Amino acid sequence: MRKVSVATTIMPGHDHVSGLERLRGPVTVIRRCESLAELISVARSGLADVLLVAGDTRQLTLTFLESVTADARGRSVAVVALSDVAAERERLGHLGVVAATPETPPSDLADVLQEAVASARRPVPAGSADHDDPPPGATGRHGRRAAEGAVRTGSSGSAVPDGRPGEDATGAVDAGPGQGRDADLTLPEERIPDHGDGARDRSRDRSDPPVAGAEPRVDGRPTPDAGCDPTRTTAVWGPAGSPGRTTVAVNLAVELALAGRRTLLVDLDTYAASAGVHLGLLDESAGIAQACRLADQGGITAEGVARSALRARVAGATLQVLTGLTRSDRWPELRRAALDAVLAAGAEGWEEVVIDCGFSLEQDEELSFDIPAPQRNAATLAGLSAADRILVVGAGDPVGLPRLVRALDELDQAETAAGAVVEIVVNQVRAEASGVAPKSQVRSVLERFAGDRTVSAFLPWDRRALDRALLGGQVLAEAAPKSALRRALSALAGTPEKPAEAHGRRPSAPRRLLGAAR
Repeated sequence: MRKVSVATTIMPGHDHVSGLERLRGPVTVIRRCESLAELISVARSGLADVLLVAGDTRQLTLTFLESVTADARGRSVAVVALSDVAAERERLGHLGVVAATPETPPSDLADVLQEAVASARRPVPAGSADHDDPPPGATGRHGRRAAEGAVRTGSSGSAVPDGRPGEDATGAVDAGPGQGRDADLTLPEERIPDHGDGARDRSRDRSDPPVAGAEPRVDGRPTPDAGCDPTRTTAVWGPAGSPGRTTVAVNLAVELALAGRRTLLVDLDTYAASAGVHLGLLDESAGIAQACRLADQGGITAEGVARSALRARVAGATLQVLTGLTRSDRWPELRRAALDAVLAAGAEGWEEVVIDCGFSLEQDEELSFDIPAPQRNAATLAGLSAADRILVVGAGDPVGLPRLVRALDELDQAETAAGAVVEIVVNQVRAEASGVAPKSQVRSVLERFAGDRTVSAFLPWDRRALDRALLGGQVLAEAAPKSALRRALSALAGTPEKPAEAHGRRPSAPRRLLGAAR
C-alpha cells in the first residue's frame, strides 16, 4: 500500500495526530504546522502528499488552493479539512475540498486522506472539462465548476441561495436581520433623475440574476435556455497608448444588448479601469472585486455574478456591468483562480460576455513570499484565455501602428485561449495622420510588417461624437446614433443597426455633476 505523507495544522482542544500515528499504517504525519503559511511552504517543498487543515479554515480559499496545486516536483498536492461547523464544511465542499468533522475516527480519517491523494493524482480524461458532472469546485484551468445548487451560509448558520444575502466590505456573507430564505432581498434601484432635457434614467441595481429556465426578465426578454446559441466571449485588447480599447468594448457591448443579446460587460483593466465612467455609472464599489471575493470564498454562480454587477438601462436596452477597480493599487484583489471562476460563471449566465482588458501581457515575476505573489497582469491574461474572440485595437497613426504590430507578436507568445479568433481593429483612422486613402495606407503597413493578417474593421476618427458621449455620460448609440463611428461599431458587433430611444439630446453639465457626486 502506497505511503501517504501528511502535513497538518494544530486544532486546539483536539488531537487528531496521535490517532493517525497509533494506526501505524501507510498514513504518516511528517510535520505539524503553526499556520497556513508554514503549511504552504511544506507543500511547495515537496515533502507532503496531502495537507490537513484543522480548526480555523477561514483562510482556506480558492487562492490558497491555487498556491498548493503542485509541489516543487510538479506533483499534485491534496487538501483535506477538519471543521466542526457544518456551514464551513459546506463552503469547503463548493471549493472541491473534502471536509470532515473532528470526531471522525482515525481509521476513517486515514481513508479520507488516502482517497484525497489518489484523486489528486488521478489523470483527468481528455475532454472531461465538458462533462456534465465535473468535480465540485473545479474552475478555470482545472475544469469548470458545477454551478447549479451552490449555496452560501448566513450569519445564523443556515444555508441560503448563493448571491442572495448582502455582502460587507470584506466579502463576508451575512443574511442580516429579518432576511431569511424567503425574504425579498432585491436591492433597490438608484436612478439618475430626468432633468427635463430627455435624459434617460440609468438603472443601477444588482437584482434580476440570470438563471436558466427562469421567468422572463424585467426587460421583457427571457433567460437563455438549452436551445439558445452558445455564449460568445469577446476580449477587447490592445497595446499601450490609449488606442480606444474601452470605447470599443463599451459600445460593442451596447450594440449587442440593443440586438437583443443578454450581455455582460466586464472591466478587467487593472491599470486604468473606466468602463463604468463611459456608461455614466460612477460607483465606489468595484463589482469585479466583489465577484472575485465570492469566488475565492466558496465558488460563484451566474446568479452571484449578477448580484455583483450593476444593471444599467442604456440606449433602451439592458446591460449588466462588472465595474472595474476604483483604484489601481487594488489589483492584488483580482487573483487568477478567482477570475477564471467569475468568467466561467459569466459564460454560463449570459449570451454575450465582453471583456475590457488592460494593455500589458508581461508575466510578472513572482516575489519571494511564503505564498505565491499575485500578478497584476493576471486579469488581462485570464480575459484572453476565456475568450473565443479577441479584438486587437490599435490606433491608425504613425505611433499607433508600430505598437499594434509589436502587440500582435506579443499576443502570439502570450497565454491565450486555444482556438480563439483574433481580429484586428484599427481605430482613429483619418487622412490627417495616415495620408491620402488612410485605409489603404494602413493595410499596406500591416501587410508588410504583420504578415498575412487582415483588418476586420476600420473605425473612423470622430472626436466630436466621442466628446458629446463623454460629456453626457452616454454611449454612441445615445449621443450620436447616426455617426459613422457608431455604424462601424455596429457592423463590428455583427448586429443590424438599431436606433436608440429618444437620443441625440444636448448633454447638460448638471447631469454630469450629479453622476459624479453619487
